[in-house]
Amino acid sequence: MDLNDQQTRKLKLAAWLFGSFVALTVLVVAGWTRSLDDAWNSAMANTEMSWLVGVAEAFHRVGAVPLALPAAVLVAVAFLGMRRWWIAGAWIVMVGGAQILSSTTKLLIGRDRPLDALVHESSAAYPSGHATVSGAAMAIGLALLLGLVWTNRFRLFVSVGVVYAVAMAWSRTYLRVHWLTDVVGGLVLGTAVVLVVASALSGRSSRRWLRWFPSAEPRPGSSTRDQ
Repeated sequence: MDLNDQQTRKLKLAAWLFGSFVALTVLVVAGWTRSLDDAWNSAMANTEMSWLVGVAEAFHRVGAVPLALPAAVLVAVAFLGMRRWWIAGAWIVMVGGAQILSSTTKLLIGRDRPLDALVHESSAAYPSGHATVSGAAMAIGLALLLGLVWTNRFRLFVSVGVVYAVAMAWSRTYLRVHWLTDVVGGLVLGTAVVLVVASALSGRSSRRWLRWFPSAEPRPGSSTRDQ
C-alpha cells in the first residue's frame, strides 16, 4: 500500500469518527442516552470491589494533568533527542489538539457528572478528558508514532495502546466520575485527532519533510506496509 492510500484510509476513518462524535454529542444533548448511561452507572456501582477501585484510581492519577503533562513533555523530548523532529511535532499536535477540542466541548455542552462519583472532578463531564487525551491521544497516538520508528513492532504498539485507552475509559466509569457516553465520545474524538495527524505523516508532504531531516528517513529494509 502506497503513502497516498494510507493517507486516504486514515482520513476517511477520521472523518467517520468525527461524524460519529457529532452524532453522539447530539444524542447526549437531547437526553436520548440517559437510560443507557444510568444503566451502565448502576452496573458499575453494583460490581464495585475495593481492588478494582484501586486500579481505577491508579488510572485516574496517571491520566490527571500533574502526571500526564510531564509525561507528554518527556515523550516530546525523547523524540527530539532521537532527532525525530517531525514525529515530535506530530506528538505535540496530537496531544494539544485533543486537549483543546475536549476542553472546548466540555464548556459548550456543560454536562453534569454522576452524583455518586468516587473521586472529585470540577469540570463538565462530556467528553471525558482522561479518555480523549490520556487514553486516545497519548496512548494510541504514541503507539502509532512508535510504529513509524520501529515498523516491525507496529501491531504490538497499537495493541498495547488500544488496551490502555479502553482501560482508561473503563476506569472513569468504574469510579462513576463519568457516564458511559462521556468516555465513548472521548475515545472517538481523541482517536479522530490522532488519525488526522497520522494521515499528514503518511502523505506526500511528510516525504518532503524527511528530506530536511535525513535522520528521520526510514532505515534500509524497513517496510511501510504496516504504517
